[in-house]
Amino acid sequence: MYFALQIKWKMTLEQFTNATEMSKIKAIWRGKLIAERKEDQITYRLFKIDTFFVEAKINPLLGFARDFRPIEDEQNAMRPYLPEPVSLNYSLF
Repeated sequence: MYFALQIKWKMTLEQFTNATEMSKIKAIWRGKLIAERKEDQITYRLFKIDTFFVEAKINPLLGFARDFRPIEDEQNAMRPYLPEPVSLNYSLF
């Protein structure tokens, strides 16, 4: 009989920052896609990896991420993906 042993290795923010590009890509593959946004022609995707977040910048010409920005806390990670607050320019009284 064959038994597969799956070991879940947790990566820290520091390990991600110091990792090779291929290791970063593998970490993103096992992460969870949280949000996506577009700015001009660039697509940004936010991934949750263990205890931190990573924003991947997708190059429209290549179709895959080459730039990765690790983010430690959820509030800073989510800020660019949330809608702008509505501003009312008039007074009710």
